[in-house]
Amino acid sequence: MNIHDKAHDLAKALNTSDEYQAVLKAKQPLAADPAAKKMVNDFFAKQMEVEYAALSGAPEDKDKKEQLQKMIELIRYNKTALDYIQAQGRFQMVMNDISKIIAESVAEGLDILGKK
Repeated sequence: MNIHDKAHDLAKALNTSDEYQAVLKAKQPLAADPAAKKMVNDFFAKQMEVEYAALSGAPEDKDKKEQLQKMIELIRYNKTALDYIQAQGRFQMVMNDISKIIAESVAEGLDILGKK
């Protein structure tokens, strides 16, 4: 078994997955709608900002979280933006699941302290 061949097989499976195909399908109308595209880009940028701050241990910024919530409310009224964000979310869940499966399968070998 060549591990790189398995990685290529996984990549092919991801490319043909329903979740990824939904992202591609939702991306087409998004690309044709500059307002929806800006809305999505702004949302993802603000979401990353909030997540990075949380990961860095910074105190919770209620203003940024409120801005993010307002963005979500606006996106709910734009079907093009909403469809894309929902498709991205479903695909991201698949990617997270795969990452977790891989991490758990090698956790023992990578745990140098012997803790589980």
